[in-house]
Amino acid sequence: MEHFEITKTPEGLHVEGFPDAVKVLRIDGPKAQRLSDLGLHKADLDFALDCLEEINKVAEESYVLRQALWRSAVVHYIKCFGDNKSRFSLVPQTVYKDDTGAMEPYKYFDSLRNKHLVHDANSYAQCLPGAVLNKKDLSHKIAKIVCMNVISETLAKENYNNLHLLVTRAREWVVEQFDQLCNALTAELETEPYETLLGRQGITYTFPGVDEIHKPRIHSNK
Repeated sequence: MEHFEITKTPEGLHVEGFPDAVKVLRIDGPKAQRLSDLGLHKADLDFALDCLEEINKVAEESYVLRQALWRSAVVHYIKCFGDNKSRFSLVPQTVYKDDTGAMEPYKYFDSLRNKHLVHDANSYAQCLPGAVLNKKDLSHKIAKIVCMNVISETLAKENYNNLHLLVTRAREWVVEQFDQLCNALTAELETEPYETLLGRQGITYTFPGVDEIHKPRIHSNK
């Protein structure tokens, strides 16, 4: 899986690095849809790894920034495995089939995301209300009603290392699947006549408007 610079020209999108190319063809079908999904999974996993790497560059005193990077890494990682109608979801039993020890930490981060970081459903976040009681001889028995917020710390060395390993392994699986699909699609396209290929539509991109924020992306296989 390689990275290529893309520039915008009057004719459309241009992929740099192919001096003999005349066009970037649009490809459709189940294999192309899966390739697209894998590309988005890789983007999320790359971002999760970037967040983890950036944590090491932030001072211990910068609590908010470190927590923002940590939580974002967890969210983008689990996003790849969650139920999604717009792209296929990664299956942990498949991704980690050669590493049975990965399932327990995966389940931890799945619950961390779904029951704490994104939805407040477990005891990792608690607010303890109380009343400050004055000495007996004062006119007011209650000095103040207070609440103590207690948030469990999850950015620990073991958790960090486990997440880094899980994301890295998931990314390796995604890249392997992506490369295999690219080879299969290349072989299929090579069997078509050149003029047929030249007559195919080129890839295009339409910038989404504000109203698109409410709509799910169309998935051809769902």
